[in-house]
Amino acid sequence: MEEIIKNLLKKEAQSVEFWIELEEGIEVEKRDGKIFLKERYNEQTFTVRYLNKNGKAGLSYNTFLNPVSIEETCLKAKVLSEHGVPTVFPKPSKYPEISPKTFHFLTFDEILNILNEVEEELFDFDSAIKRIEKLKLSCGTNKYILLRKDLKFSWEVPFYSFIISVVAKNNEKEASAYEWLEDTKLDLTEIKERAFLACKKTLALSKAKKGKSLKIPVLFPPFISVEFLDLLEFAFLGDEVLKGRSYLKDKLGKKVFSEKLTLYDDGINPDLPESRPFDDEGEAQNKKVLVEKGVVKEFLFDTFWKKEAEKRGFSNIRAGNARRPDFTTFPKVSSTNFYIEKGVLTQKELLNLNTEVFEVLEILGAHTSDPISGDFSLGVSGIYYKNGEPVDYFSEMALSGNFFELFNNIIEIGSDLKFYGSTGSPSLLINKMDIGG
Repeated sequence: MEEIIKNLLKKEAQSVEFWIELEEGIEVEKRDGKIFLKERYNEQTFTVRYLNKNGKAGLSYNTFLNPVSIEETCLKAKVLSEHGVPTVFPKPSKYPEISPKTFHFLTFDEILNILNEVEEELFDFDSAIKRIEKLKLSCGTNKYILLRKDLKFSWEVPFYSFIISVVAKNNEKEASAYEWLEDTKLDLTEIKERAFLACKKTLALSKAKKGKSLKIPVLFPPFISVEFLDLLEFAFLGDEVLKGRSYLKDKLGKKVFSEKLTLYDDGINPDLPESRPFDDEGEAQNKKVLVEKGVVKEFLFDTFWKKEAEKRGFSNIRAGNARRPDFTTFPKVSSTNFYIEKGVLTQKELLNLNTEVFEVLEILGAHTSDPISGDFSLGVSGIYYKNGEPVDYFSEMALSGNFFELFNNIIEIGSDLKFYGSTGSPSLLINKMDIGG
């Protein structure tokens, strides 16, 4: 296999690129207290991009790493390049030094012991917790290999993935909630915190009743804030800025958000999951300050759109933000580790900043939000606080607004920065919002 790839790289000069993904893992899943799945798996895929003399690339992929499939995939990518997409292969540059993470492969028994321990503690947490529908823990490694004639990259990163779904019952009303965690290290304390958070949500939702109309400050805890942050990412994509579709297209250097907000895209922090020396097209990753105290400072670019930006007069542009949504697609402009800088106040202190606060614990319909205008209309449920204490639980509430205005109306930011995958946010306390009952 190595020999055929080496020969193709030599034969096709600067025209061909191989992207190989290797994933190895082990997982155990329990449902309603019983083992549902125990599995060890090993997956491999490879993708070929062929860049022709006209600057267009074709893409083909396969799940069989053998000489025949490699040659066929390469030929198909070459043919498809005749009707391909404009592409630039970046030249090798100086890459950041990032130490690879160490990894311990858990055994089935070790995983099961962790799940059993979490399960026991949750049932002791509150008698209203009636079921643990799903409890799953996985661990393994992802290895990425990028090959062109002028470069050879390889990066391996461990992963630990946890998910839990819990059901609570209050009188005749049942409610469920879930939590999840993906990390590059095994942190049992954090796993338990996410499990107890799932319990907090489901217990509150089981007590919730149809709410009344409110106009009060709203607290978005990290698991809700990251959903708004994911929506905000679109506005920072350099290709969307140049196409004129981004709300921020003419706002570089301007104050658009609350001065409390500082936003990063950090592809080199060794403690974060998407950090590595190179992005998915072979450009060096870096750390960008996208927003500093409310001022828009930078956008996200891959190599092709960086060159387009420079043609249009943009200066100090950095690439390093190419990501493949999956192995079947071209690299596209994307964030790496995308997060809001944490503040200094605890969630309890945030709740005490105002006489009344509504904490959102569930949102419905985030996928219907408009990433261009920022408009959203959501169903929400949560806890109504007075003087920092919970006094009622509401559901079936309507929350409409604009997430650009939301990020401009931040009163304070919490110290509780949490990551959900590669997106991270602390709690956000937002100035008075209209919530319909």
